[in-house]
Amino acid sequence: MSKTLGILAALQGAFEEHEASFRHLPEELLKFITITQVRTVQELDKCDALVIPGGESTTIKIIAGTDNFMDILRAYIHGGKGSDGVERPPRPAWGTCAGCILLSDNVTNGAGGGGGLVGKFGQESATKRCKYGEQVGGLAISTCRNFFGRQIESFEAPVTSEDPSSVADPAGRKAFSEFPAVFIRAPAILEVGAGVRVLARMKHPSTNEDAAVAAASDRVLVTCFHPELVQDYRIHQYFVEHFVLKSTSNGLIDGRATLMSAP
Repeated sequence: MSKTLGILAALQGAFEEHEASFRHLPEELLKFITITQVRTVQELDKCDALVIPGGESTTIKIIAGTDNFMDILRAYIHGGKGSDGVERPPRPAWGTCAGCILLSDNVTNGAGGGGGLVGKFGQESATKRCKYGEQVGGLAISTCRNFFGRQIESFEAPVTSEDPSSVADPAGRKAFSEFPAVFIRAPAILEVGAGVRVLARMKHPSTNEDAAVAAASDRVLVTCFHPELVQDYRIHQYFVEHFVLKSTSNGLIDGRATLMSAP
Protein backbone atom coordinates (compact mmCIF):
# COMPACT_ATOMS: atom_id res chain seq x y z
CA MET A 1 0.00 0.00 0.00
CA SER A 2 1.30 3.46 -0.92
CA LYS A 3 2.29 5.81 1.90
CA THR A 4 1.26 9.48 1.71
CA LEU A 5 4.26 11.77 2.15
CA GLY A 6 3.14 15.34 2.82
CA ILE A 7 5.24 18.45 2.37
CA LEU A 8 3.95 21.33 4.46
CA ALA A 9 3.17 24.18 2.05
CA ALA A 10 0.63 26.13 4.11
CA LEU A 11 3.11 28.28 6.01
CA GLN A 12 6.49 29.05 4.40
CA GLY A 13 9.53 27.34 3.00
CA ALA A 14 11.07 25.57 0.01
CA PHE A 15 8.31 23.01 -0.37
CA GLU A 16 8.58 22.87 -4.17
CA GLU A 17 12.32 22.14 -3.94
CA HIS A 18 11.64 19.32 -1.47
CA GLU A 19 9.05 17.80 -3.79
CA ALA A 20 11.43 18.00 -6.74
CA SER A 21 14.15 16.27 -4.69
CA PHE A 22 11.84 13.41 -3.73
CA ARG A 23 10.78 12.96 -7.35
CA HIS A 24 14.45 12.38 -8.28
CA LEU A 25 14.53 9.21 -6.16
CA PRO A 26 14.63 5.79 -7.84
CA GLU A 27 11.33 4.58 -9.29
CA GLU A 28 11.47 1.46 -7.09
CA LEU A 29 10.98 3.76 -4.09
CA LEU A 30 8.58 6.25 -5.65
CA LYS A 31 6.05 3.55 -6.46
CA PHE A 32 5.53 3.04 -2.72
CA ILE A 33 4.83 6.70 -1.85
CA THR A 34 2.39 9.40 -2.88
CA ILE A 35 3.87 12.90 -2.58
CA THR A 36 1.48 15.74 -1.81
CA GLN A 37 1.65 19.38 -0.72
CA VAL A 38 -0.18 20.06 2.53
CA ARG A 39 -2.08 23.33 2.98
CA THR A 40 -5.00 22.38 5.20
CA VAL A 41 -5.48 20.44 8.42
CA GLN A 42 -7.69 18.02 6.50
CA GLU A 43 -4.78 17.23 4.16
CA LEU A 44 -2.47 16.88 7.16
CA ASP A 45 -4.76 14.26 8.67
CA LYS A 46 -4.25 12.05 5.61
CA CYS A 47 -0.43 12.03 5.75
CA ASP A 48 1.65 9.04 6.86
CA ALA A 49 4.81 11.20 7.04
CA LEU A 50 5.50 14.92 6.86
CA VAL A 51 8.28 17.30 5.80
CA ILE A 52 8.40 20.74 7.43
CA PRO A 53 10.56 22.93 5.15
CA GLY A 54 12.80 25.81 6.05
CA GLY A 55 11.65 29.41 6.18
CA GLU A 56 11.58 31.75 9.14
CA SER A 57 10.57 29.92 12.30
CA THR A 58 9.10 32.96 14.06
CA THR A 59 6.98 33.86 11.01
CA ILE A 60 5.85 30.24 10.70
CA LYS A 61 4.71 30.20 14.33
CA ILE A 62 2.88 33.50 13.95
CA ILE A 63 1.08 32.35 10.77
CA ALA A 64 0.21 28.95 12.21
CA GLY A 65 -1.05 30.57 15.40
CA THR A 66 -3.79 32.47 13.54
CA ASP A 67 -5.96 29.34 13.40
CA ASN A 68 -5.86 25.80 14.79
CA PHE A 69 -3.14 24.58 12.40
CA MET A 70 -0.46 24.51 15.10
CA ASP A 71 -2.70 22.48 17.41
CA ILE A 72 -3.37 19.88 14.70
CA LEU A 73 0.32 19.84 13.78
CA ARG A 74 1.21 19.10 17.42
CA ALA A 75 -1.33 16.28 17.43
CA TYR A 76 0.26 14.93 14.25
CA ILE A 77 3.77 14.92 15.77
CA HIS A 78 2.90 13.80 19.31
CA GLY A 79 -0.25 11.81 18.67
CA GLY A 80 -3.78 13.02 19.27
CA LYS A 81 -7.00 14.07 17.57
CA GLY A 82 -6.89 15.36 14.02
CA SER A 83 -9.19 17.98 12.54
CA ASP A 84 -11.79 15.23 12.06
CA GLY A 85 -11.71 14.24 15.73
CA VAL A 86 -10.05 10.88 15.02
CA GLU A 87 -7.29 9.88 17.46
CA ARG A 88 -4.07 8.97 15.65
CA PRO A 89 -0.62 7.85 16.87
CA PRO A 90 2.53 9.99 16.38
CA ARG A 91 3.75 9.91 12.78
CA PRO A 92 7.18 10.44 11.18
CA ALA A 93 8.41 13.95 10.38
CA TRP A 94 11.47 15.68 8.97
CA GLY A 95 12.22 19.33 9.67
CA THR A 96 14.82 21.35 7.74
CA CYS A 97 16.28 24.59 9.15
CA ALA A 98 13.19 26.39 10.53
CA GLY A 99 11.46 23.01 10.52
CA CYS A 100 14.26 21.72 12.74
CA ILE A 101 13.56 24.57 15.18
CA LEU A 102 9.84 23.79 15.24
CA LEU A 103 10.48 20.11 16.01
CA SER A 104 13.00 20.78 18.80
CA ASP A 105 11.83 20.35 22.39
CA ASN A 106 14.00 23.29 23.51
CA VAL A 107 14.91 26.41 21.52
CA THR A 108 17.10 29.37 22.46
CA ASN A 109 17.99 32.60 20.67
CA GLY A 110 21.40 33.89 19.67
CA ALA A 111 24.76 32.19 19.40
CA GLY A 112 25.49 29.29 21.71
CA GLY A 113 28.41 26.96 22.03
CA GLY A 114 29.20 23.32 21.61
CA GLY A 115 26.84 20.92 19.96
CA GLY A 116 25.29 17.52 20.27
CA LEU A 117 26.49 16.11 23.60
CA VAL A 118 24.24 14.30 26.03
CA GLY A 119 24.12 15.70 29.56
CA LYS A 120 22.85 19.28 29.51
CA PHE A 121 19.62 18.87 27.58
CA GLY A 122 16.91 21.28 28.72
CA GLN A 123 19.15 23.38 31.00
CA GLU A 124 19.16 26.54 28.86
CA SER A 125 18.09 29.78 30.50
CA ALA A 126 14.41 30.59 30.04
CA THR A 127 15.38 34.20 29.29
CA LYS A 128 16.96 33.05 26.02
CA ARG A 129 13.89 31.22 24.77
CA CYS A 130 11.92 32.48 21.77
CA LYS A 131 9.28 35.07 22.76
CA TYR A 132 6.82 34.10 20.00
CA GLY A 133 5.35 31.05 21.67
CA GLU A 134 6.26 27.41 22.05
CA GLN A 135 7.45 25.31 19.15
CA VAL A 136 5.81 22.02 18.17
CA GLY A 137 8.52 19.82 19.71
CA GLY A 138 8.84 16.10 19.20
CA LEU A 139 12.62 15.58 19.26
CA ALA A 140 14.61 15.74 22.52
CA ILE A 141 17.18 18.30 21.39
CA SER A 142 18.10 21.86 22.31
CA THR A 143 18.50 24.08 19.26
CA CYS A 144 19.89 27.59 18.94
CA ARG A 145 18.30 29.89 16.35
CA ASN A 146 20.66 31.90 14.12
CA PHE A 147 23.61 30.05 15.61
CA PHE A 148 25.96 31.08 12.79
CA GLY A 149 24.62 34.61 12.37
CA ARG A 150 22.16 36.44 10.16
CA GLN A 151 21.25 36.05 6.48
CA ILE A 152 24.41 37.80 5.27
CA GLU A 153 26.51 35.20 7.10
CA SER A 154 24.99 32.22 5.28
CA PHE A 155 27.48 29.73 3.82
CA GLU A 156 28.05 26.32 2.27
CA ALA A 157 30.15 23.56 3.83
CA PRO A 158 30.35 19.76 3.75
CA VAL A 159 29.09 17.88 6.78
CA THR A 160 30.59 14.74 8.26
CA SER A 161 28.89 11.70 9.73
CA GLU A 162 31.61 10.72 12.15
CA ASP A 163 29.77 11.35 15.41
CA PRO A 164 30.06 8.32 17.76
CA SER A 165 26.31 8.36 18.41
CA SER A 166 25.65 7.44 14.74
CA VAL A 167 27.61 4.18 14.88
CA ALA A 168 24.42 2.10 15.06
CA ASP A 169 23.02 3.81 11.95
CA PRO A 170 25.17 2.86 8.93
CA ALA A 171 22.51 4.07 6.49
CA GLY A 172 22.58 7.46 8.21
CA ARG A 173 26.36 7.62 7.91
CA LYS A 174 26.10 6.85 4.21
CA ALA A 175 23.43 9.48 3.66
CA PHE A 176 25.24 12.29 5.46
CA SER A 177 28.90 11.58 4.72
CA GLU A 178 30.47 14.60 2.99
CA PHE A 179 27.05 15.99 2.13
CA PRO A 180 27.33 19.45 0.46
CA ALA A 181 25.22 21.43 2.90
CA VAL A 182 23.73 24.91 2.47
CA PHE A 183 23.33 26.91 5.70
CA ILE A 184 20.99 29.93 5.48
CA ARG A 185 20.56 31.80 8.75
CA ALA A 186 20.91 28.35 10.20
CA PRO A 187 20.39 26.93 13.68
CA ALA A 188 22.69 24.43 15.39
CA ILE A 189 22.00 21.61 17.82
CA LEU A 190 23.42 22.42 21.24
CA GLU A 191 22.45 19.29 23.17
CA VAL A 192 20.64 16.02 22.61
CA GLY A 193 18.51 14.00 25.00
CA ALA A 194 17.84 10.32 25.46
CA GLY A 195 16.87 8.36 22.37
CA VAL A 196 18.40 10.86 19.94
CA ARG A 197 21.44 10.21 17.75
CA VAL A 198 23.56 12.90 16.12
CA LEU A 199 23.79 12.18 12.38
CA ALA A 200 26.08 14.96 11.17
CA ARG A 201 28.53 17.61 12.31
CA MET A 202 30.12 20.54 10.53
CA LYS A 203 33.14 22.80 10.96
CA HIS A 204 32.48 26.38 9.92
CA PRO A 205 34.69 27.24 6.91
CA SER A 206 35.72 30.61 8.40
CA THR A 207 35.81 30.09 12.17
CA ASN A 208 36.44 26.31 12.24
CA GLU A 209 33.74 26.12 14.92
CA ASP A 210 32.32 22.62 15.32
CA ALA A 211 28.59 22.00 15.69
CA ALA A 212 26.03 19.23 15.40
CA VAL A 213 23.73 19.94 12.46
CA ALA A 214 21.54 16.83 12.04
CA ALA A 215 19.91 14.44 14.47
CA ALA A 216 17.13 11.87 14.68
CA SER A 217 15.07 9.63 16.88
CA ASP A 218 13.27 6.57 15.56
CA ARG A 219 10.47 8.82 14.26
CA VAL A 220 11.73 12.40 13.84
CA LEU A 221 14.60 13.64 11.65
CA VAL A 222 16.00 17.19 11.67
CA THR A 223 18.64 18.96 9.60
CA CYS A 224 19.89 22.49 10.31
CA PHE A 225 20.73 22.93 6.64
CA HIS A 226 18.83 22.69 3.34
CA PRO A 227 19.30 19.34 1.52
CA GLU A 228 16.58 20.35 -0.95
CA LEU A 229 18.79 23.10 -2.42
CA VAL A 230 21.49 20.79 -3.80
CA GLN A 231 21.45 18.01 -6.38
CA ASP A 232 22.28 15.30 -3.88
CA TYR A 233 19.25 13.27 -2.88
CA ARG A 234 20.76 10.89 -0.33
CA ILE A 235 19.05 12.44 2.71
CA HIS A 236 15.66 12.50 0.99
CA GLN A 237 16.16 8.84 0.17
CA TYR A 238 17.21 8.11 3.76
CA PHE A 239 14.02 9.72 5.07
CA VAL A 240 11.82 7.72 2.70
CA GLU A 241 13.52 4.40 3.42
CA HIS A 242 13.99 4.70 7.17
CA PHE A 243 11.10 6.89 8.31
CA VAL A 244 8.31 6.93 5.71
CA LEU A 245 8.51 3.24 4.80
CA LYS A 246 9.85 2.18 8.20
CA SER A 247 12.70 -0.12 7.25
CA THR A 248 13.50 -2.95 9.62
CA SER A 249 16.80 -3.62 11.35
CA ASN A 250 17.84 -6.14 8.69
CA GLY A 251 17.62 -3.56 5.91
CA LEU A 252 14.25 -4.61 4.52
CA ILE A 253 11.12 -2.65 3.71
CA ASP A 254 8.21 -5.08 3.54
CA GLY A 255 10.62 -7.73 2.28
CA ARG A 256 12.50 -5.48 -0.16
CA ALA A 257 16.16 -4.52 0.37
CA THR A 258 16.71 -0.79 0.90
CA LEU A 259 18.94 1.04 -1.55
CA MET A 260 20.86 2.76 1.24
CA SER A 261 21.67 -0.65 2.70
CA ALA A 262 23.28 -1.82 -0.50
CA PRO A 263 27.08 -1.96 -0.46
